[in-house]
Amino acid sequence: MHIDVQSRGFSLSQALQNAVEGEAREYACRSPKSLASVRIRLFDTNGPRGGSDKACLVQARLWKRRKSIVASHVDSDLYRAIAAAFAKLERGTRSVLGARKARRRPANSWLDTALIVDR
Repeated sequence: MHIDVQSRGFSLSQALQNAVEGEAREYACRSPKSLASVRIRLFDTNGPRGGSDKACLVQARLWKRRKSIVASHVDSDLYRAIAAAFAKLERGTRSVLGARKARRRPANSWLDTALIVDR
């Protein structure tokens, strides 16, 4: 899996780099084996003025079907924005993969119907 981290509007410290890569590795451990890459973009929209302006945008690409899942979060603390964005990304990944599994399951199987009637 490839991890790409870039910051816009500020320099990326080693501590911030480690925090982002740690979240990406945790996401990769909980995610499917079909994960190809994770791209992380960190933004500071207001610059030195402060405020709730630190943003994290995360994009995960899956090998199968070449799908991308994107999540973002804005907060006054960049570390919280990173954690929240990865939490959203994980929920989105489960949603996409769950929907895919649901489509593959045969609908109205005679065995499922028999089990429901017997109860």
